[in-house]
Amino acid sequence: MIVNTDSALDNLTRMVQYIGRDRKVQEWFSALADKSDAERRNEIYTTSERMQAEGKDLDLVVSFRLLADPSVFSAARVALETQRRGR
Repeated sequence: MIVNTDSALDNLTRMVQYIGRDRKVQEWFSALADKSDAERRNEIYTTSERMQAEGKDLDLVVSFRLLADPSVFSAARVALETQRRGR
């Protein structure tokens, strides 16, 4: 699979910025860390389906679905923590 790393980084950055701006989303995201990979994946897919049904930006929805991958989730956690420390 060919991955456009610039696009992947842009999506991760955008997702982390979105999470960082909304307290409820931050709480939801933080709670995911306590779930098993399967539970986390199911909740992420359910949430992204709801976001899509609500008419949220499709690129943002796709970016949230990427959180189902444990390595992407970990990278997002690190990026969000770095963002918090930078404030």
